[in-house]
Amino acid sequence: MSQGATIRLRQGAGERLKRVFDCTTNTQVAESIGVDQGHYSRVLNGRADPGPYFQGNLLLAARDHGLTFDDLFEVVELEERKSA
Repeated sequence: MSQGATIRLRQGAGERLKRVFDCTTNTQVAESIGVDQGHYSRVLNGRADPGPYFQGNLLLAARDHGLTFDDLFEVVELEERKSA
């Protein structure tokens, strides 16, 4: 049974965003979308979920480049927690 779902950046989104925003570093991408570099790194590496602020900023910045929610994000089911 699923424990719910969350939203994550799609695999390869970081490199795609570098190309789209003409950036060479993740720090430059974070600046381009107006989010903290540390949080961007955690989202990119799957250690944090992209909250509404992150999603909104990224989608606003990416729309002029023709990117949509489905291009950048995926909905993933959370795994069921095992009882100890």
